[in-house]
Amino acid sequence: MGCDFYIIKVLYIYYNDNTYTSIELDRDRGFYCYDFDDDDPEYEEKKNEYIKKMLIPHMNPIILYDNYTFKNMSYQNKYKLLIENEISKEKKIWNDIIKIIKVEEREERF
Repeated sequence: MGCDFYIIKVLYIYYNDNTYTSIELDRDRGFYCYDFDDDDPEYEEKKNEYIKKMLIPHMNPIILYDNYTFKNMSYQNKYKLLIENEISKEKKIWNDIIKIIKVEEREERF
């Protein structure tokens, strides 16, 4: 079963302002569901505006870790082991991390 776009949840682990690692947490399929009349002279404009809107992430970024601490104990319980596994692959330690952010990204399927 295909889809029109992907909704991806990603953790970004920042070691400094320019260096980071990303971990894909989840990838869901998204579908366009518009019912514009294709005889409408503004059909293409309405369709393109709808698609553009659907590709805007709906989730605001969440800062999970900053100033060497998790912002919430539930974040620590949920992500600590996953993050430790990833940073060990990068040969980094917790003190190298300045910030961890969870974001939603949307990409059109080609």
